[in-house]
Amino acid sequence: MRRSVKLSLLALVLLGLVGGSAAWFLAQKTVTITVDGQAREVTTYADTAGEVLADEGLELASHDVVLPAQDAAVDDGDTIVLNRARPLSLTVDGVRSQVYTTALSVDGALDELGYRAENLVLSASRSERLPLDGMDLSIATAKDVTLVADGRQQVVTTTAQTAGELLAEQGITLSPTDRTSLYPAQPLLDAMVLRVTRVQVEDVTEVQPVDYATVETDDPEAYEGDRTVTQEGVEGEQTVTWRVTRTDGVQTGREQVGVAVTTPPVDELVSVGTKEQPVAAASTAVVSADGLNWAALAQCESGGRPNAVSASGTYRGMYQFSRATWAGVGGTGDPAAASVAEQTMRAQMLYARSGAGQWGCGSHLFD
Repeated sequence: MRRSVKLSLLALVLLGLVGGSAAWFLAQKTVTITVDGQAREVTTYADTAGEVLADEGLELASHDVVLPAQDAAVDDGDTIVLNRARPLSLTVDGVRSQVYTTALSVDGALDELGYRAENLVLSASRSERLPLDGMDLSIATAKDVTLVADGRQQVVTTTAQTAGELLAEQGITLSPTDRTSLYPAQPLLDAMVLRVTRVQVEDVTEVQPVDYATVETDDPEAYEGDRTVTQEGVEGEQTVTWRVTRTDGVQTGREQVGVAVTTPPVDELVSVGTKEQPVAAASTAVVSADGLNWAALAQCESGGRPNAVSASGTYRGMYQFSRATWAGVGGTGDPAAASVAEQTMRAQMLYARSGAGQWGCGSHLFD
């Protein structure tokens, strides 16, 4: 081959090599990448923002923010901003949620989420940085709660997260039987009403009498209608236990839970006559074999009325017995309630013992 031809071919090869290098050099660009506020320059041949980040080993998560968009073309001198999202387990006034934030600190996250008040109670310092894998953050906001307890109603401004925390904050302790309008673990919200109802349950005892029984025994030697107490009855005692419920000091329940007899009663023993009464000839016309005019005496003393009672109530029956005199001749009960025959019999007994002077009208016996 002639020398001139060889030189021409060499020139062509050199021209191709120089052109390719120039094109490769022209395709290279310098881009600034800012990741979570930290910037650095990189040299790349990538065409899009997503490719640049991938070349730098930066994998994108679903909540990350990239500017410009991943498919946007990049030129020399451009800036790509990547703000990586951090998971935040957020509890606000007891209500838990999962959120994501691109903020780098607790304070930035609060601002991003709209919690800008200064009187928040936080579980972490505002200046604390948020790690890339996230963190738990509790926020207690100030709220006005109406508290009704122990006869007092007041509006309390509190950052307590639950009803139980508010009660503890206010120094209110609960007994096992007390009730609250909100569960102790229930989250507090603004304008809520928390009512404490005091419930007291106690057992009280009460001493009550126990009635005695009356036991009757027939007495064939005593007349019908005669009743003689041979043993006085005595009431016993029993202790009754009540379970009493008081709600805010007012009794709302009372249940009997026990009865115990502490002193048994003593039966009353009564002898009851079964012997037939003497039969009178008539209800008010009293005829006696002793020759005395008992009918005249009765007529003078009481008008002949078996149930007569004096104005003072002292003297009673046909013959105006006092109760003491009646009892003295074996009578029981009220003389005015006894039969005509029994009243006459008792009067005859009194005459036999003490004579006609027992009556103011005693002379009528001899009419």
